[in-house]
Formats: sequence, structure tokens, C-alpha cells
Amino acid sequence: MVQVVLGVGMSHAPGMLGWPDAPPRETRDRLDGAIATVREMVNATHPDVIVAFLDDHFDNHYRNLMPTIAVGVAPNNVGPGEHYLEMLRLERREVVPSSSELAETLFKNLIASDFDPARLGELEYGNNLMVPLHLIRPQLDIPIVPVFINVFTPPLMSARRAFNFGEAVSDALGSRTERVAFLATGGLSHWPPIWNERSSPDDLFLQRMKRFQTDGRKVLDEDPDLFSDLGRYEIEMAAKSERPLVNADWDQEFLGALPTGDVRHINGLTYDEVEEQAGHGGHEILNWVALMGAMRGAPARVLAYEPVTEWICGIGVAVYEPETAPSEGVGSAS
Repeated sequence: MVQVVLGVGMSHAPGMLGWPDAPPRETRDRLDGAIATVREMVNATHPDVIVAFLDDHFDNHYRNLMPTIAVGVAPNNVGPGEHYLEMLRLERREVVPSSSELAETLFKNLIASDFDPARLGELEYGNNLMVPLHLIRPQLDIPIVPVFINVFTPPLMSARRAFNFGEAVSDALGSRTERVAFLATGGLSHWPPIWNERSSPDDLFLQRMKRFQTDGRKVLDEDPDLFSDLGRYEIEMAAKSERPLVNADWDQEFLGALPTGDVRHINGLTYDEVEEQAGHGGHEILNWVALMGAMRGAPARVLAYEPVTEWICGIGVAVYEPETAPSEGVGSAS
């Protein structure tokens, strides 16, 4: 039977790699310490595979074809995409290992449990995985099985459904024998420079993003500077925005539910509340909720939280430690 050895939730803001020195030194030191702890825990628990709850930043899915959930089934993937390299200051890796056998088991068992994921072949990661992976396991020597949740193209699954999905993912691995770590990335509160229905038609950059989000990678042939401009746009937002770019109170309320395993509060979060209080980027907490489900609502330890306006994101790091690895039914929502 599969052994869950670790669960990790952490943010994946591009600025964590692209402009790491922008926040104050004290902020960076606290986050660096938390990330170092995660890195040490990964080393100590020796997972054979990491199952990662991710959202896709229009790298593989677009508004015209956006699955609610998807599983990548391939021996290897790649990343980051060429359009991210300047912004993230990363080299492209042509081999980001996965486990097609475990992914196949997961895919089939999810369908048998009445979840219907789309099946993906080889795919390309962006900052969704490459930022946290570079920080906690830069050698890329642990296979990553990606599980995607749609967080940017409404309608979105509910928080309760995401929790149940996480439970189903954990159950779907039950017959395997690997040591598994779960990873959820994204959030917390932020209003990223991607187009949504509330975007101003006068914002020319967001109209460029809308084209990319709708029509896909071919748009970059005509607009090759889109993602380098995105990095500059984020920096300008942080310097000039007249509205709050992070809602620290909401972030801390969300994180406060994790150490107590408050499944009821987490499952009660609504789309409208998250949209209003945490921004359209805040819906990435669905990945964290799925992680909580995979860990059966066990208590997590919050290692750090910083409202980093320089990265236009509330940055959180939390872990489910080996002694809190799930057993059947613990913390399940009714």
C-alpha cells in the first residue's frame, strides 16, 4: 500500500526567482528559512514520487478547451516554456521526470471513483511547478506526477469538491507501493496580470493576455515579448497600484484553518468570497484544498507567511509532516 510521507503547500510567484531581492531582507530571510525546512524534509523522507496539485497558466490548456481536472500521463515532461526563461531566470529542462505507470493508475482509478479527468500526454510546466521545484528540489531527481485543477476559467469546482477530489487522489494510489509526497502550489491572495471578465478593455496589456489565454501558444509568434512584458507589468503593479495587491487578513484566516484541520471552514469557502477577498489569483487555493483532502484533513504546520507586495502575492509555506500521514477516513468531511 502507498505510504504518504509528506505534504507541502507553497506559493509559486514568479518574483520568487525572477526578482528575488525585491522584498525587504527580513522578509526574504523568513521565507528562505521556511523553504530550507521543506528542502530538508524532502531529503529526510525520501519520496519515490511527488504527486503535484497544480493549475495551468495557459501553457497547456486555454479558454477554448479548459478541463476542470486533468492528469499528465507521460514518462517525462519539460519546462519552463521558452517564454518564461527571461522572467524566471531559469534554464529550460528537457527532462522533468514523471512516472507514467503511477499516473496511469491514478487516471484509471479516478475515473472509477466518479471523477472524470482529462488525460494529458507530455506537457510543459511554467512557474506553477518550476518555481517551487527549483527552490525545494533543484536537481529534479524525483518523478513528478502532475494533477491539474482549473482555477482561472469559470465555472470552477467548489472548495468541497476540491477537498473530495484530493481524497479521491489519495484513494486512487492506495494499491501502489511507492513512498509518495503531495505538493500543492499557488496562491495565496493576489490579483495577477491575467485577463478576466472584470479587466478593463482599455488595458492593452491585459487584452494581449486575453488573446494568449484564448488562442494559445501561436499568439507568441506575433507577440514574442508578451511574457517579458508580463514581468515588467508585475513590477510596475507593485510600485504604482492604488489598490491592495495582497489581503494578508484573508490569507492568515485561510492558513489559520490548516493547523487545526478545520475542514468545515475550508470547504465552506465560496467562489464569490475568494474572488472578492483574495482576487482572481486566490482561486489557486483549490490546489491547497485538494492537498488537505489528500491528507484527510490532518493538521498542517504553517512554516511562514509573508504579504509580499513586491511579488504581488501573499506567500505561504505549510507542511503536513510524516507523523500526520493520512489513514482512511481521518478528518473526512460529511
